[in-house]
Amino acid sequence: MENSQKSKLVNDIENSLDDFFGEKDQTAPATPPHTGSSLERLKSAVLSIDWEITDQCLSDLIGETDALLPTYRKEPETHALLRMLRALSRYIQQRKAQAHQDAIKRVMSVFASIESLVNDKQMHQTNRKRLVAKEISAFKKLKEQIESQRKSTVPIGATSAAEAAAEAAGTMGNGAFQAAMAELEGRFNARIEEMKGQIESLRKELDRLRKG
Repeated sequence: MENSQKSKLVNDIENSLDDFFGEKDQTAPATPPHTGSSLERLKSAVLSIDWEITDQCLSDLIGETDALLPTYRKEPETHALLRMLRALSRYIQQRKAQAHQDAIKRVMSVFASIESLVNDKQMHQTNRKRLVAKEISAFKKLKEQIESQRKSTVPIGATSAAEAAAEAAGTMGNGAFQAAMAELEGRFNARIEEMKGQIESLRKELDRLRKG
């Protein structure tokens, strides 16, 4: 695979991660990079959330990942996995107890793959791509599980939304209320279709990576 094509593919994958986990919409200030950040510091941050998930632990993990990204910018496979690790960490930080139960497992697996790429400089390029493809495939599966979870469970704030809807039904005419609900349903369905398109795009990218 040409370097330019590989870079484009990695960028496409990273953009898919951004779209799903909302990295581009992240409004919280970034954690300042730690001086002397290293893979060992990142490992310590990863292990800390396996022990106890706190905002501070997750902030440390995101900060250590941010600090390492420039170091591996010229190593596309490692760079892409660091982006995936950061995206997963931000997702857990945002969702907290509502985060999918497998999200932590994915954090551990992605870090293990990063560690393999960094420590084994002699790893054949085919094996490096295979390692990344494995993580992308697992990410895709998690993405589908999260989408399914969102459809089958009451989302955060749904109680207050239901109360607001009940209040609206009492103050609006029935026809106006039904029209408002239809509009909301239309927006929801449009979002589902958009996410389906993102999943299909990621599947195609994974297929191209495997064939490359």
